[in-house]
Amino acid sequence: MKTYRLLLVLLLVLLSACSMMPNHKDDFTKKNEDFMLRVRWLDFQGASLHFSEELRADFLERFNDVDDLKVTNFTMTRLDIDAPNDQVVVHYLLEYYKLPSVTLSKKRFSLAWEEQASGGMKFAYWRIVEPFPELL
Repeated sequence: MKTYRLLLVLLLVLLSACSMMPNHKDDFTKKNEDFMLRVRWLDFQGASLHFSEELRADFLERFNDVDDLKVTNFTMTRLDIDAPNDQVVVHYLLEYYKLPSVTLSKKRFSLAWEEQASGGMKFAYWRIVEPFPELL
């Protein structure tokens, strides 16, 4: 009877450990939502953190001095998953205007995200691996 209890406890520990493993799909969803929210609120410094190291400076440079840019909407329109290559291509629709004009512009574009290892860490992070398109 003691062996049965020990086996049951061990099985429960193993099952609970499996449930704590990271869910990469949820991680990507959170990263993508955070990126879209930061662009929508013009937090380009925060949005730049979602780009790979080599693209980050270019992104910040593009939006460094654009106080007259106003984003009205930024949404994901489609998602293409390339599981073998740990890549996701996200199709976006960005609606914006640049003061003093109030004419709404719409830009459709795609950005590729890849799951990249960070330093010597065991975990990988989703990063955008394509430059953000020109808007202005």
